[in-house]
Amino acid sequence: MPDRVGPHVRLVFAEMARLRFTYDETEEGSGVRRASIKAWRRKNKPGLESLEAVLGFLGWDFVAVPRAKALPDEVRAELQPIADKLGLTMPQTITALIEIVTGIHERFPFLRDPTAYRPVPSRTKRKQPPAVHPDQFALLH
Repeated sequence: MPDRVGPHVRLVFAEMARLRFTYDETEEGSGVRRASIKAWRRKNKPGLESLEAVLGFLGWDFVAVPRAKALPDEVRAELQPIADKLGLTMPQTITALIEIVTGIHERFPFLRDPTAYRPVPSRTKRKQPPAVHPDQFALLH
């Protein structure tokens, strides 16, 4: 894919490949036209609504996360003692907070405990791998 394709679009195609979803299955599951998805590879950038629909079908949430410098001073001041206590940087603290707020730990218990792994129920008739990318485990460590 060309370098101008963003990381979210690369994620879409990587997950489609990993889950072995065709364009037709992705269109049917997300409601985004096959031609639109295909065009993301070369010429079109997806709109936020389309990107959220496809990522949702693939088992992902699209969450806007503020950067530490975008936080109001009073919020940063409240988070700093927590970051210090946990030995985390401010970006790591924000990431952990977002994961807690979005419920990622509850939906994917193996992110906390790899022995708690349970396959995600299939959305289609054929068996599919879990909808979490293996690299997400690294977010918590």
